[in-house]
Amino acid sequence: MRHFFAILLMCLPLLAYSVEQLSQKDYKLLMQAFKHIESNQPVLAYNHLSKAKTQVRNDYARALVHHNLGLLELQRDHYTRALTHLTQAHHYKKLPEDQQLNLAHTLAQLNCMEEKWQFCINYLKNWMAQRPDQVKETDQLLLAQAYSQLKKWQAVIKPVSMAIASRRVAPENWYQLKIAAHLHLKQWQAAIREQKRMLHHYADQPKHWRQLVALQLQVNDSKAALATQRIAYEHGLLRKAKDYQMLAQMMLQAQIPYYAGQVIEQGLEKGILKSNRKNLKMLSSAWLQARESRKAVTALVRLNQLSPDRQSLTQLAQMQIELQKWQSAHITIQKALKQVKNSQERLHLLLAITQIKLHHYEKAHHALVVAANDQHLKSSVDRWMRYLKQINSQSEAPGSES
Repeated sequence: MRHFFAILLMCLPLLAYSVEQLSQKDYKLLMQAFKHIESNQPVLAYNHLSKAKTQVRNDYARALVHHNLGLLELQRDHYTRALTHLTQAHHYKKLPEDQQLNLAHTLAQLNCMEEKWQFCINYLKNWMAQRPDQVKETDQLLLAQAYSQLKKWQAVIKPVSMAIASRRVAPENWYQLKIAAHLHLKQWQAAIREQKRMLHHYADQPKHWRQLVALQLQVNDSKAALATQRIAYEHGLLRKAKDYQMLAQMMLQAQIPYYAGQVIEQGLEKGILKSNRKNLKMLSSAWLQARESRKAVTALVRLNQLSPDRQSLTQLAQMQIELQKWQSAHITIQKALKQVKNSQERLHLLLAITQIKLHHYEKAHHALVVAANDQHLKSSVDRWMRYLKQINSQSEAPGSES
């Protein structure tokens, strides 16, 4: 509000206009107050004007008294009192035209400071209509902010757009105000355009990248969202755990699991991601989908050391079988079987396979009998049963090793 104090300098020139408008008595009363103002004695000026308020005889004199009382209140940062006096001065409509318009501009700003948004809008629009050549981008912004406080989002867009257009690079909060208006109006594509425009100038701010990703996901443009998240990640702008997790999830959904696995591993190595069940499960899922068996086994071992369950143990056993780690797979399957009370036919089929490879044929046969209870496994069970019979027949043949 300090820039309002320059208006005080306009008081003395008004006196020349006042000579023909005031009685001699009113003129002398005001002249004494103006002398105190000129000699930088605001307290004396204020006291003199307060007394003159009840003594002056016409509306023009009253307008001058309230106008200068308001300016003195501004100097003391008493904005509510200043607003009362200046509103009264404007109400008389007796000041010179330029002064009356300048006062309207001041009242617009004061009303906004006092959160009287509709009055702010009314005064400001009236002043802008009569002084279009004097309108600055800060006036447009003030109008847009007042409309936003009243949640008149459609009305926000034009003045804030004009404010932004006046600058090569506008302040961040100007773009943010326009984006907020589009968001409240559910104008998603327009919000995305403005978000990109802001990001072009403020690319070092991670929050702007995250907001753009959120908007792109809002319109179901997962491809664009992934590209945005990936660019920000590769430039080292996204350093939070949720950033790594989101990027990995989007990569998994886009069927590029290998890169998802790399992102999670990097997060774990840097300590950004915790070695908890959620992150290790995502890591193992990425390597499983990428058919990176050895990496998947490493991740699943870590997961099951932390929080074993039947599903992850089964996945680990399958990978160990694929890598022909029979003893490890056998131990893993036994752990998985302890996780459930009911008979698990698929687990028993895997158990039978490891027992066959470890030459525990009798135990393998018992496991296959259990697995045969699942009709969906019949062909696999039959195949392994035939294999067992073939081994048994070879061991019983003359000349076979005992």
